[in-house]
Amino acid sequence: MSDKVVKTSDSEGNGGADWEEIPWMTIRQWQSVRQIHVLHREQHTEPLPDTNAPCNLHVLVRGRVSLPAGPCILRLTADDSYQAWLDGTWLGQGPAPAYTGRYPYQEYEIAGGRTVTLALHLYYQGKITRSCSGGDGRFGLWAVFCRGRQVTAACDESWRYRISSAYSGETVGYDTQFLENFDSRLWEEEWKEPGYDDSDWECLTEAKWADYHLVRQETQPLERRRAEPVSCRPVPGGILYDFGRERTGCFHAVARGRDGQHLILRYGEELDAAGRVRFEMRCNCRYEEQWTLREGSNVLHPWEYKAFRYVEVLGESEECPEDILTDCHVMERYYPMEEGLCSLACETDELGRIFEMCKNTVRCGTQEAFLDCPGREKGQYLGDAIITARAQVWLTGKTDMLRKCILDFIESSRVTPGLLAVAPGSFMQEIADFSLLFGALVLTDYDFTKDKDFLGKCYPTLAGMTDFYGQYRRADGLLENVAHAWNLVDWPENLRDDYDFALTRPVVGKGCHNVVNALWYGALIMKEKAEDILELSCEKTSGPVKEAFQKAFYRPEQKLFADSEVSGHCSLHANLYAACFGLMPKEAEDAYEALMLTPGRRCGIFPMYFALRGLARMGRYETLYRLLTREDDGGWRNMLREGATTCFEAWGKDQKWNTSLCHPWGSGAIPLMIEELAGIHPDPNALSGYRFCPRLPKQIEDFRLRVPLRGRLLEVVRESGAAATIIVRAAGQ
Repeated sequence: MSDKVVKTSDSEGNGGADWEEIPWMTIRQWQSVRQIHVLHREQHTEPLPDTNAPCNLHVLVRGRVSLPAGPCILRLTADDSYQAWLDGTWLGQGPAPAYTGRYPYQEYEIAGGRTVTLALHLYYQGKITRSCSGGDGRFGLWAVFCRGRQVTAACDESWRYRISSAYSGETVGYDTQFLENFDSRLWEEEWKEPGYDDSDWECLTEAKWADYHLVRQETQPLERRRAEPVSCRPVPGGILYDFGRERTGCFHAVARGRDGQHLILRYGEELDAAGRVRFEMRCNCRYEEQWTLREGSNVLHPWEYKAFRYVEVLGESEECPEDILTDCHVMERYYPMEEGLCSLACETDELGRIFEMCKNTVRCGTQEAFLDCPGREKGQYLGDAIITARAQVWLTGKTDMLRKCILDFIESSRVTPGLLAVAPGSFMQEIADFSLLFGALVLTDYDFTKDKDFLGKCYPTLAGMTDFYGQYRRADGLLENVAHAWNLVDWPENLRDDYDFALTRPVVGKGCHNVVNALWYGALIMKEKAEDILELSCEKTSGPVKEAFQKAFYRPEQKLFADSEVSGHCSLHANLYAACFGLMPKEAEDAYEALMLTPGRRCGIFPMYFALRGLARMGRYETLYRLLTREDDGGWRNMLREGATTCFEAWGKDQKWNTSLCHPWGSGAIPLMIEELAGIHPDPNALSGYRFCPRLPKQIEDFRLRVPLRGRLLEVVRESGAAATIIVRAAGQ
């Protein structure tokens, strides 16, 4: 350890610079790195400038500081990310992914009156990816110890670093993460400890290019929980561990081996026909890594998380790794979710099992953002988040992660007022369907908080988005030729119910089609609802759009809406958003219900959420329940039948060519059960904050739901088929 210690100007912490003025630090090799703007449209084919930066960079940093007596605060952040230890003890990790214009720091309370060692493992991924705002040539560290606003110590040129060469590997997913072939021979176990000698490490230097606008991270730190295997068994050449259900986290192990000995680690969400780990996963992640041992005891130090249930450890030749492995476990990570706070007990039609599967999906998929999946993309997609966020708010009783998500997409409006489909991240993708649903995300916050001030902060972005899409309006108010972005309709394509309009990429077919216009109408009525709440005097434009929509797409002979102006084909998708947003005439409700029940007609998981909301809008609760618990291969029970512990990306493993087996957009069953069946509707205008109108079908004999809402616990109980009742308890009861 260097003898130099950063000290305060006096023992009371007086003097020193304001903490906001403390510069970012980086490594010497970064002086020649070029910082670039990485966001560009998918159709853009010209290569980006070269940053001259290495990818997959692991850097270890140590700083020793003397703190005055009394409580101190460590404010800490890094780009891309960090893991931190204080005097050799785990402190935390972060920050949440973000754009530089609103970059978060985290705060840690530190007891003063002592000299402490802060050890940091920094990481720069370096690829254009959905998971973080990486690949832009920005790699640095910002750390300040404070009392109040007075700086008592800060990261500076006295802090030392070393680039670690213990990690290597190729990327998986969409360049989402690097595999981690870990070489214990190149790792020093004691580097985090206060007494470690770092005198031959290099010194940090100021990152003069730093252009971050720092904000305090308002979301909580991730929970880390140790999970033991529920079983293990030998396989040829190794041992297979089952951790009981899908997990998001890292596999940890200790092994006693000889110098240069190799172990192969394979991870998977399922087993293959031979009972081995399917490490070449359906979602196109190939989770196979090598661990190289040194003589004696070795500790595996994974950095990046994976989505998996099973781990297979294989040895060399005929050696059985079971003889050398000890302490094998998973360190699971997820955004805080109190286990018993929200629960459902009901055996009828496997409702309880569906609820628990969805709950585990939200747990696995809510990290520092609402991920579309914690494996292949690890990105926060706007459409996926609309469903996941509403489920997560019910499960936790909190809206902090929801607000962080909303602010991420508001920040994306700096790139385009039409909003990005995935944010934050360095991969620019635009999906019209998702942008037009932004209002649902904003109004979910208002439903649960009645916070007009926050709604007011969101409104300019909501209005800017509708203004942006307004450029595609024709004279009657409908949109046509919305070609800058994906017109998704459904994903994958084979679940579009033969939708009769060209949706090729990157060029969407010319003309006016149904789904984008149903969503356009939905965007307008959500904007107008926000304006009414905020008491803004704005022109109402949804009425003429509704009339034009019905004139263009309604087919009276079928009492359904067609896919396009010139088509007679009436797909599910041409009707489900119309039903959800109130575009469907009263005379068409029977036809819509019959369409939803027609064998062979189906949609994917994402639009099914809106399809069932449409049935509820019409009061068709029996059909809603029937489809929510359907037994064929087009519903949640099929996932359970195929062994799911988290929701799939499609209704079955083989219904998509690259199916993720942990996809939180499948968690929509949670708000549907709570709101449309149990009948707890968040209502900002109600004195209690909710309306209670249960719609449980007759066949449900016993039902017990527990949910948090505005600091109270609500229980909906139905026993032996009696009428459902609600019990209100104080928080903590």
